[in-house]
Amino acid sequence: MTSRYKKILINFLIFFLIILNFKTNASESTVEIKNPIFTTKGVDGNPYEIKAEKGYQNKNYLDLFVIEAKLKTTDFGWIYLQADTGTFNQSSGEIELNSNIILYTESDEKIVSDLAFVSTNDKIIILTNNVKYQDTKIEISANKSIIDNDFSKIIYSGNVKSKIINKISNE
Repeated sequence: MTSRYKKILINFLIFFLIILNFKTNASESTVEIKNPIFTTKGVDGNPYEIKAEKGYQNKNYLDLFVIEAKLKTTDFGWIYLQADTGTFNQSSGEIELNSNIILYTESDEKIVSDLAFVSTNDKIIILTNNVKYQDTKIEISANKSIIDNDFSKIIYSGNVKSKIINKISNE
């Protein structure tokens, strides 16, 4: 074997070991968690809970899959959230939800959207992309919605449409 081929082989071997080391370090920093559950209280003292089928923790962030969460409000009971995926920042208490988001209350109010940002401390929920609200009396669709003040203030923006539901009773 010539010295040129030996140098190429040695360089290739060193390159391979460096790549292998990077992959090993990357996998060590991420931890998989089965059925994670986080139950705590926000700054206002109201409890919230976040559950998922699985999660991957990397420092203060958790990438979650098949998520169920609930937030206690001061006056309106619980707000429930479901999503396919999301990221929870443990230090700030913020959750970013992605894909098939459903938010509902004990008062039969339901909102769906494609993306959501939830601040558990401030009790603010920002929904974007294909936002649709429905209760027993009205349907609203919009590009964006901001839910604030413990669900007592909901603002819709961007191409807002509403429809009043008239249910005929059988009396």
